[in-house]
Amino acid sequence: MTRTGNYNILPFESARHKRLHRSSRLAFTLQFCLVFMALALLVPESASGQKGARTFSVLSKTWQVGPNPNALAVADLNGDGLPDIVTADRGELHDPREERPANDELSILIAENPFDYTRRHPSLKTGTAPYALAIANVDGLKWPDIIAVNFLASRARHISVFLNLKDEDVFTPLEFRVPDTGLEYHRHHDGEGVPLFAIPGLTSVIVRDLNNDGLRDLLAAGWSSDIILFMAGHQETVFAEPHYISVSGAPRALALSDLDGDGIQDLAVTLYASAEIALFRGTGNGGFTPAARFKTRGELPTTVVVQDMNNDGLPDIVTSHAHADDTIMIFYGDAPFSYSVSQELMLGKNRDVLEHEIRDIAVADLDADGRMDIVAACPASGNVVVLFNTSSDAIPRQQYRTETYHFEQGRPRALQIADLDNDGRMDIAVALWGTNSVGLMRNVR
Repeated sequence: MTRTGNYNILPFESARHKRLHRSSRLAFTLQFCLVFMALALLVPESASGQKGARTFSVLSKTWQVGPNPNALAVADLNGDGLPDIVTADRGELHDPREERPANDELSILIAENPFDYTRRHPSLKTGTAPYALAIANVDGLKWPDIIAVNFLASRARHISVFLNLKDEDVFTPLEFRVPDTGLEYHRHHDGEGVPLFAIPGLTSVIVRDLNNDGLRDLLAAGWSSDIILFMAGHQETVFAEPHYISVSGAPRALALSDLDGDGIQDLAVTLYASAEIALFRGTGNGGFTPAARFKTRGELPTTVVVQDMNNDGLPDIVTSHAHADDTIMIFYGDAPFSYSVSQELMLGKNRDVLEHEIRDIAVADLDADGRMDIVAACPASGNVVVLFNTSSDAIPRQQYRTETYHFEQGRPRALQIADLDNDGRMDIAVALWGTNSVGLMRNVR
């Protein structure tokens, strides 16, 4: 991978400076400062602190949210044409037997102007440890609603839904319980054999109409219990009773896409414990049947995105590994549910050292060249790494150029790509741990 170039500003020669009269020396110094400042404005800093052209400008201002924002969603919640931001403020995870083992709130940043937000008060109260978000219209009214799945849910608050009554400036809460009948715990225990987490341990959520009845259905990954949860949309209760799909290996993240070209949404799932991608064929009525399963060529995969990465008309699968190495893997589709060619993108310099700890990825065309680019949130290094696809062909194993953006304060944990100022260019919103805030990267190219 090639990296951004470096541009140096040469210092002025000092011989002429020494010949100047004392009275003119001050004028020269002022002129020098003005010129240097102008040059600094024209040549923005690159991610490494050196000078060079770059695609994004990291805004100096951040916006406060709740503790440890674990997920981030972007949508226009009030119809003013500006995208607003929602964060799932998970907090630190503690013993699930405690009264409040984690945080339990969502923060909403309402856009007043482009890149200017006001935090809405009070925060929205969820079940314990909100872990993932979706925004969709689930009640049939005009405004988008907010859905959160809660990892350490207690008091039957596994899924929190907030119906957006925009005209009343109110979000009406609904809570959904996932019955534990028939569910087992498959993950970590403490020294006394007590589970460290709760069941089902929801970590990912998608809300979409999967059975073509005009109502939004819900899919969620149950990491602790090895299940995919399906709840059909319901005209009166928003969601119907849950049904389970058994998936061994710790399902962690979900992505929907038509993987076989039949016009029906299929499902891709990262399996955290077994280091696999599991693929399921959609039936068109909300059901899914196993179609394929393959290794991710790394350990502990945490993300999955489906996009056509090489413009050959076939969906490809992108995943990343968080705790074992700093790799992003692309699996290139060559037939329905078939991915025989893969490509590894290594962000770190040393495979044996965890430099970045990739926690989230997103894929979009960031430079309007018709090619899909990749963004990674890396809390260990404090970086957001952008991989620009520079290829001009459809051959698998595409070429990428890297730009790295460092956050001095806060550790990037989650991100979303969206046009935040309606200028036709894709910007990036970043959830930051440590500072409990949201940072923004404005597309300036």
